[in-house]
Amino acid sequence: MPTSKLSTLVIDCNTEDLSAAAEFWSAALRRELCPPQPGHDRYRDLVCAPAEPLIMIQRVEHESRVHLDIESDDIDAEVVRLQGLGAKPIERVRTWVVMEAPTGQRFCVVRPQRPTHVAPPYAGTPAHAGLSALAGHYRGTTRTYLDPSGPPEESQDTLTIEPVLAGRWLRLQWFGSAMAKPRQGEMLLGFHVDAGEYELTWVDTFHTGSSILVSRGKAREDGVIAVLGSYSAGSETWGWRTEFERTDAGLAMRAFNILPTGEAFPAIETIWRPTLASE
Repeated sequence: MPTSKLSTLVIDCNTEDLSAAAEFWSAALRRELCPPQPGHDRYRDLVCAPAEPLIMIQRVEHESRVHLDIESDDIDAEVVRLQGLGAKPIERVRTWVVMEAPTGQRFCVVRPQRPTHVAPPYAGTPAHAGLSALAGHYRGTTRTYLDPSGPPEESQDTLTIEPVLAGRWLRLQWFGSAMAKPRQGEMLLGFHVDAGEYELTWVDTFHTGSSILVSRGKAREDGVIAVLGSYSAGSETWGWRTEFERTDAGLAMRAFNILPTGEAFPAIETIWRPTLASE
């Protein structure tokens, strides 16, 4: 059985000016252009993160369109597999095969385009299994308590949770607003087996400034993930507790400011409901 996965989004451009086409898509997608590859004047690549599909701008003679590349460690076996699903080979070009899906779209089967040194799935612990179950796309109403004595500010936010490094940790990407300005945050959440506690790093464009908030907390019997960190507030050190709880509606996320005296006040609360990425 061949090992195959999505490799590249190829933007086919029927144009004589590949540079102009590449500059347009670079600006449109807000991605830098990679330097031209010597001897490959039909192609330009955009800068992509290691976990993302590659994006290539290609000069073609047929009509402009977008097609997918599937990379495989055994192209011939992958072509046979796809034929069994109803696709048909159209053309073999150098090292790749152009195919057509039963629904009419053209795509290519290509050699591996990225390093294949991928870590095997992490067996982990029941705690890791519980974290992996949180992966998905969410939407929710965030209540931000700028003044503990007043009503919270509300915003409609989105959250994406994905496993990283074969399931050892979760990456949480949060997009919303605060005080009428865009707010974006990222967290890395995991369970440290040796210490027997959850660990969380949190950075965002609203609360943490240029610092990284690090929080830790032991596993609780009620299943709530609660971690505690601290930050500097002038000459004082304040605490910050973050909680995650599975609910019938989805996922509840709460954060509390903790005064040096130990008194806690709500800071953020969101009830995240699962949704499709396209919603």
